[in-house]
Amino acid sequence: MISVITDNAALATYCQQVTNSTLLAVDTEFIRQSTLYPKLGLIQMFDGQQLALVDPLAITDWLPLRQLFANLNLVKLLHSCSEDIEALATVGITSITPLFDTQLAAELLGWGSSMGYARLVEQLTGEVLDKSESRTDWLARPLSQTQLQYAANDVHFLFPLYQHLTLQMTTQQQQLLLAEGQQLMQRRAQQLPLAFKYLEIKNSWQLTPRELAVLRELAAWRQAYAMEKDLALGLILKDIQLIELAKRRPATAESLLNIPGMPLREIRRHAKLLVELITTAKELPPASCPQRFYHQHDFVGYKETTELLTKAIKAAAVAHAIPAEFISVKRQLNEYLNWCWRVADEDRQSLPVPEYMLGWRQQYLLPFLPKPAHIFA
Repeated sequence: MISVITDNAALATYCQQVTNSTLLAVDTEFIRQSTLYPKLGLIQMFDGQQLALVDPLAITDWLPLRQLFANLNLVKLLHSCSEDIEALATVGITSITPLFDTQLAAELLGWGSSMGYARLVEQLTGEVLDKSESRTDWLARPLSQTQLQYAANDVHFLFPLYQHLTLQMTTQQQQLLLAEGQQLMQRRAQQLPLAFKYLEIKNSWQLTPRELAVLRELAAWRQAYAMEKDLALGLILKDIQLIELAKRRPATAESLLNIPGMPLREIRRHAKLLVELITTAKELPPASCPQRFYHQHDFVGYKETTELLTKAIKAAAVAHAIPAEFISVKRQLNEYLNWCWRVADEDRQSLPVPEYMLGWRQQYLLPFLPKPAHIFA
């Protein structure tokens, strides 16, 4: 019978028992349907001998686990860990190091990007995992033995994955993977300030300066409201609705109804504020509106620059024998492009430094990238 840790003392005891281990498999179960932040429902840990399923709804003292996850002599083993990192951060666990992600390890070996856990387990061990509990409500109590066994499997099989993967990885590849683990943790602290959230909205680069000024106000408000109320962004207003509001710039609450798909509930709740935000942006002097692009004398165009960056990534991948999808994802490419050309020089220092210019990517990728003269002179 699988038991669950439901008190602080038992969690502290487990952390003490495994602190001298060399490898700790970790997974989380959470719910994220209508909220901005994941709702943590279970934490699973396994050091090869001792299993722990931790009930985060019952624990109040997370210090022992924070210390365990920050233990530099204990490798934390996860699969596709981005959302696990977010979930664990909700209980104050913000340092997970060293971190070994088995999905990224498979990617680094050239087996394809975003390989699912069950598929990787089957491919490497021949075991077929039961995924029937994948839609479980992990916040409901009590959890059944079937649910607990499902959760336990997610850490039990990380050990054979680790063994298979490390046998096929060079020392350099393992070091690179751990370096990427460090970057994954740093990414949480590299959030765009609210005033620049509009840069993350797809196709925002196509808008005029006045439209961008409206979008900037609306995107900042939506993010702040979502954080305050813990609501998914799309439940407040979808990106496409923000774009339409920026283009049409309605002057009255009634005219908000002309925006396709605008939720009536949100109109009733926020109509006055939305009109005020739009009006404020409409009244800004032109010099205060964000431009589509800055330093256009050395900017060949959005699509052209995207193509240049893509070619640079592929060239770096060939030169270093690293899969291109491990070196860069679309979000990182856009982050670099935005930082170089979509913000004014005086604003750039307010933004996080692009990941292309940090950690191992600085050495492996940056030499291949187009570098605007106004930054890299």
